[in-house]
Amino acid sequence: MALKKYPTSKQFAAEIAKSIKGRVFLFLGEEEGEKDKVISTILSHIFKKDEDRIQNTGKYYLNEDKNTQEEFTAAADFALAGSMFSSSRACIIRNIENIKLNDTVKNIMEDMMTSTPEGTVIIMTSMANQAPAWIEKKYEDLVNIVQFWKNFDSDLLAYIRKNLNDKKIKFEDRIIPLLIELTGNDIKKIDEMLDMISMTSNDMTLSETLVRDLAGEIREITVFEFVDSLFLKEKRSLSYLQKIIDDGTAELLILNMIIRQADTIEKYYTLLDEKNNQDEAFTKLGLAGSKLKREKFASILKRTSRPDLKRIYPLIAKTEYNLKSAAIGSSIISNPVFILASEMLLMK
Repeated sequence: MALKKYPTSKQFAAEIAKSIKGRVFLFLGEEEGEKDKVISTILSHIFKKDEDRIQNTGKYYLNEDKNTQEEFTAAADFALAGSMFSSSRACIIRNIENIKLNDTVKNIMEDMMTSTPEGTVIIMTSMANQAPAWIEKKYEDLVNIVQFWKNFDSDLLAYIRKNLNDKKIKFEDRIIPLLIELTGNDIKKIDEMLDMISMTSNDMTLSETLVRDLAGEIREITVFEFVDSLFLKEKRSLSYLQKIIDDGTAELLILNMIIRQADTIEKYYTLLDEKNNQDEAFTKLGLAGSKLKREKFASILKRTSRPDLKRIYPLIAKTEYNLKSAAIGSSIISNPVFILASEMLLMK
């Protein structure tokens, strides 16, 4: 069955440039950086002061585990409660596709759709390209659904080239792929880099040294970068892990992303068992549109074998048990996810 067509992120971004219409949004697709940009725009319309934004924005992550419904309930409680100190609130619920549908979930969603205070905006995201039928069918008139298609390398190349040309910044062609690599294909970080380049390049030709220096200034380690580094068995992945934990990333979310990467690698090996060649397997894994991602995944495969996976999955299960059954100590060395990462790095 063909996927239903929704307004695209580009169309929606143009619509909300001056103001937002609607109070409930569902953002579909894998382009997380573009989602972050749009969410930031929405929040800038809702809140005029950073302090209000911090105090009245709730962020909730629905992981693929048994606590998903509890997190969803917490998000609903935040959305429905309102605030005595502000007329505006924003409730952001990530990965709505992970919620398991039952009567309780239906009732919670019904309360959010019908009883949320007037000044509260609800933003849901999903990695899937199709809206959950139970949401779209019942709340079609309430939920604004937007499609965030993955940016291909060619799209990003054209975007950066146009931006540099429009700002009359001189550059060498090899700089553009470098920008994409250093920002991890993240459109939000690309925009930050382009803004900094505009302020610092003056009349000079944009150099590799300047680009790398600026990338170091804006660099935030993401969960995705940590997971890639871990499966590449890079020692620096441990420092990446400490940074994202220090930045407040939940251990269960990190573990969920490790599981997702392991499952993707396992699926690749299964596709080879089914007589697919490497290119066919990459296409079925959704890597056909990005040369950089194909190359990185190929490098990961060289470092993470199928026997490795057989050892990794029991370690993941032990880590999940430890995270859910005991309090996490203050020392990073005793953190179950840090222990898991260390054990993975020791595999030969």
